[in-house]
Amino acid sequence: MKKYQKVKVENKPTFENWLEKHSNTLFYILLGVLTLFSFLYFDIKPSIAGDDSSYVNRAINFLSADKFPTYQGPAYPLFLALLISILGMNLVILKLSSALFMIGFFIIFYRSLKGKISYLSLFYTLALVGVSNYILFFSSQTFSEPLFLILQTGLFALIFKYDSREEAGWIPGKKELKYLLLIAAICVLMFLTRTIGFGMILTLLTYWLISKKYKRALQVVVIFSVLIASFYVIRNAAWEMPAKSSQQTGQLLDKNPYNKDQGREDFVGFLTRFKDNSNLYLSKHLMRITGFRKHGDNSVKPVITIILYGLFIFGLVYSLRRNKYLFLIALYLAFMLGITFFSLQKLWDQYRLIVPFVPLVLLFLVESIVYVGEHYKLSFVKKGLMAILALSLLLAAGRGVNTMDVKTLSKNLAGDKFAGYTPDWVSYLQMAEYCNKNLKKDDFVACRKPGIARLYAKGKKFYGIFRIPSDDPDELLAHLKERNVTHIMMGSLRKNPYQYTGQSINTIKRYMAFIARKYPKAFILIKKYGAQEPTHLFKINYDVIQEKKSTSDDSIQ
Repeated sequence: MKKYQKVKVENKPTFENWLEKHSNTLFYILLGVLTLFSFLYFDIKPSIAGDDSSYVNRAINFLSADKFPTYQGPAYPLFLALLISILGMNLVILKLSSALFMIGFFIIFYRSLKGKISYLSLFYTLALVGVSNYILFFSSQTFSEPLFLILQTGLFALIFKYDSREEAGWIPGKKELKYLLLIAAICVLMFLTRTIGFGMILTLLTYWLISKKYKRALQVVVIFSVLIASFYVIRNAAWEMPAKSSQQTGQLLDKNPYNKDQGREDFVGFLTRFKDNSNLYLSKHLMRITGFRKHGDNSVKPVITIILYGLFIFGLVYSLRRNKYLFLIALYLAFMLGITFFSLQKLWDQYRLIVPFVPLVLLFLVESIVYVGEHYKLSFVKKGLMAILALSLLLAAGRGVNTMDVKTLSKNLAGDKFAGYTPDWVSYLQMAEYCNKNLKKDDFVACRKPGIARLYAKGKKFYGIFRIPSDDPDELLAHLKERNVTHIMMGSLRKNPYQYTGQSINTIKRYMAFIARKYPKAFILIKKYGAQEPTHLFKINYDVIQEKKSTSDDSIQ
């Protein structure tokens, strides 16, 4: 693999030369744009997605109940726990930490790639990240994506700097050992932030084997293995949690994560997942992020997916010979997106699952098109590319500006906690507040979205019902009673969160219906909020249920 050779300025195209000459000035302008847009997109409320609230709740559970976080990776909840222990429970401060991560990622991304790829690719990627509402959404949310982004980018920066050194012996010296430890430690943190982070160590192993740096590959894998094993040993000693497959991993193997009765996925099913997810995340979500598709357009375009894969394969082969930095990025994307597309069920369909990889995808695809033009000596390719990239930035910025809601932000800052939520969520969160203020301390409420409910109930715990484990009413009741559930909160949360269609998430309603058919007086209405999209609070009348059970048993005898 050849070392990247920096092209002399005088031989560069005029625009590329201009970008290089003004690179630092342009970077600071784009950094200012990113900071400004991050503020204009800022949302101090928890999102309705649920996962952001869950991360905060796991941090609270770790501090208050010494419950070690496992699901979705422990690193980010532990980081939030550290912030909460120092600064107290303040959601705005937790969200601001995400903004700082995004700014840090932006700076490291620029500095680590400057001079290693074309400035056209680099500044297009930075500009899109700086204006995209899809990406900057995470600057004001407690999701793990910003932390993963800065870890990922920091590791690439470290490898770019370290990889130019000559490979040492089988036993590394102190300086080399320090770098190897740091690389392995960041790989561990990536894995503990998001399970897919394991793909980074696979990338490095493959990259160094192809580069014939066998000692370095073995050394990093050994150190990584020792560190990850040490983590599990310490965790088991302190919290009695042996290393095993997580609940999240088990769900990915199911055909339907909400219905285990459908069984495990087979080989053909995983291939189908790859095809479906490729179309969803490349032809739909990636095109939305770049501005070329509207948010409401949910169709998939296989032709776009095929073209993008063609560009990727061409860039992978071409970079192998002329740019080792880009080749490493290509390997990383192949592992990360490949694992993502093979492992995820189609029903997830959440663009946040590929957000950490989007900047690298954009950079690599643009560079691949530049390579096509150079390889086939097609001067019009780069000119056409520049026009397409300019259009992409205009569309992405325009669509993003249309989503800005400064009025709602000002209301939230003035103390209106519900401004910006749709009526279904307003009634739901009002009920969560009611539960905290009016129920007894030991009352335990079941609901569909326990994470965000807990934040609005000032830390009062809720029990989450996400699926219906049985259609037997007695089994369902026993499930609740074993967990000391005393009340059920039934909301009208929209299936389509962007508009009212009359259809709502009905998991709780169906759960209760199975019970009510056999025990019509099982539930007592306590409170209702909302009119068209209401939320009801019911108390479970275990005494009446038990009385009916006893009567039925007597009649049978």
